[in-house]
Amino acid sequence: MNKIKRWLYKHKVIIFLFLISLIIRIGVVLLIDTPIISDFKTMYEASLEVLKGTSHYKDMSYFICWGYQMGHVVYQSALLSICNSVMFLKIVNSIITSLTVVMIYLIGKEISSKKAAFIISIIYSIFLFPLLLNTVLTNQLVPILLILIALYLWIKNKKYKLSTTITIGVLLGMSNILRSETIVIIIAFILYIIFLILKKENIKKLIVSLLLIIISYVAITSSASFLLKVTNISPSGLENRNSTWKFLEGLNTETRGQYSEDDASKFAYDKKKTKKELAKRIKSEWKQYPLLFAKKTKILWLNSDLSWSLGHIENQEKLKMYEGFNQIFIYLFVLLSLLSCITLLKKSYKKEQILISLILFVYFGVYLFIEVMPRYAYSLQVFEALLATVTLGYILDNKKENKVGDYHGKNRK
Repeated sequence: MNKIKRWLYKHKVIIFLFLISLIIRIGVVLLIDTPIISDFKTMYEASLEVLKGTSHYKDMSYFICWGYQMGHVVYQSALLSICNSVMFLKIVNSIITSLTVVMIYLIGKEISSKKAAFIISIIYSIFLFPLLLNTVLTNQLVPILLILIALYLWIKNKKYKLSTTITIGVLLGMSNILRSETIVIIIAFILYIIFLILKKENIKKLIVSLLLIIISYVAITSSASFLLKVTNISPSGLENRNSTWKFLEGLNTETRGQYSEDDASKFAYDKKKTKKELAKRIKSEWKQYPLLFAKKTKILWLNSDLSWSLGHIENQEKLKMYEGFNQIFIYLFVLLSLLSCITLLKKSYKKEQILISLILFVYFGVYLFIEVMPRYAYSLQVFEALLATVTLGYILDNKKENKVGDYHGKNRK
């Protein structure tokens, strides 16, 4: 009993953050009945088919062309085999995102202070957009948690243990199976390793670690794709048979880099047509790209969009009020993450902060060219929250130093 008490006392902050986040999230999913729409409906219906053993989804162009969506489908079908309920899926979402709040705290205290990490974690736990996203059957939630666990293991792996490094690669691979954006993290890791090598850290261990991460990442994603093909769950495995599509949408000057129904009807499932149209547009519209990039930056990083969770409510005035409240959180995290650059300029940063900054930097560059929508900011805002802990920690430390200085000054008088 004493051991349990000591364990609970030692982890009281983590337990508190998880429980308070979970209570809020469970409340939200119970109160808000968000209908299943768009891609989420397609993937949910396919999950039910996998569960029942039917295969109509295999004839859909959606899954033939974009097999990478099948990772989330299989994940959902596994959950539905435990409890065939949409509410159960949303409760699992709530558990996952509550753990994400905990990971923000754990990583935040490593790159900043416990107090700053705790405050930012509490603020993030009531941030409307990620909070309300629990009501949506999105494929964004589990992947970012896996990435955060991988980052935390990297930060704690001071001696570059091989087993831990392989685990990091496996976690990143699993994340990519569920949502194919983990390549951003891999690129950031490569840039970070180069940074550490330039800082004259252990070159041999760094290169071996990077190679192990990439090898285990590729191995887990390739194995999953192979298994999906062999078992005939997904004839395309996890393959993306029209990787140019996202670029076609991202460089659409008429839609400001967002999804186009007209483009979808003509090019979505035809790689050759997509490539030809993309080359044509780049040739004729490249001068408009600086303005397009500015518009896309605003859409992705600064725009609020709660329609995925609350678009069904009749009271549009109330929706506008929620959007306005959500906008405050968006501006706060963007501002605090940008201000973290102060610690870089003053050279008072912890090296792991560079990795988080590089992840956001790579995300920024990638999304200049591919399709954007405010919903895609979910991943970005998690890393913004991490950098926000750095800024808040810096502010609190300076405040503390000023108080100490004032105290000594008064004593001297």
